[in-house]
Amino acid sequence: MSSIELEAGLIEKAVEERNAILAKAEARAERILENARQEEARIRNDTERHLRTIVGSELRAVHDRIVGRANLDGRKTVMEAKMELLDDVFESAREKLEAMAKTGGGDYQEVVKKLVSEAAEAMGEEELIVSSNEADQGFLKKTLSELSRELGVSIKLDGEPLETMGGVIVKNPKATKVYYNTLEGRLIEARQSKASEVAEKLGVI
Repeated sequence: MSSIELEAGLIEKAVEERNAILAKAEARAERILENARQEEARIRNDTERHLRTIVGSELRAVHDRIVGRANLDGRKTVMEAKMELLDDVFESAREKLEAMAKTGGGDYQEVVKKLVSEAAEAMGEEELIVSSNEADQGFLKKTLSELSRELGVSIKLDGEPLETMGGVIVKNPKATKVYYNTLEGRLIEARQSKASEVAEKLGVI
């Protein structure tokens, strides 16, 4: 075999080996590329799934917040309406008391006498001074002597009128004991003692 033939054979063999190596490398590269495509698809699917989960949970959270706030606002609105109704009840009572005091009729005069008697009995003093608004002073001048006899207590009228809707403030001569029995005071007292009962009837509580 000549040297030319030997070199040609060696070259051909080297080309075959190179082609085989390239084929293996290409096959390996294709497998790696295919694995990479699969991994990319898996990551993309997982990412999309996670995103859908995150977005879904965020949407639910926003929905829950909106619904929760709406429910809270609704309850607050209802409660405010009921409290306004409760205020209206006592405002209506105040207006009726004020109207009754302004007329100064027999029913109101009996109320004033009871307010004085109640204060006198509660204080347990032998001498008392009664204060009232200017409108009630005329009536009280006529009735205090009668009340004094009925209660067995010396009752005098304070000449200085009160700024009040009606009712009385009773004190002993040294003012160490004072009994507030005005209509406003009784209304406040009634509201404090009856508020829960009225609120329950109105559905406030």
